[in-house]
Amino acid sequence: MDQSEKYRTLMRCPVCFSRDTDVLMVPEAGGHHYCPKCSFNGEESEVRGMYRDIQKKFHWMTKRFTLEEQRKL
Repeated sequence: MDQSEKYRTLMRCPVCFSRDTDVLMVPEAGGHHYCPKCSFNGEESEVRGMYRDIQKKFHWMTKRFTLEEQRKL
């Protein structure tokens, strides 16, 4: 495996990241990724799906709501 390819496949563990801990997952053969901290094991597509769920948590973080807008929600 080429050194640059190895670093392209590094991913952060979505389980640990949702708990505000930043842990890199270890890539395994066949597209599997393993977290050494929480033992999460999953395919790359599953991890990316969990990333999308985590992004929903921060969706409105950059928008400032007025009190009236908050009452409408």
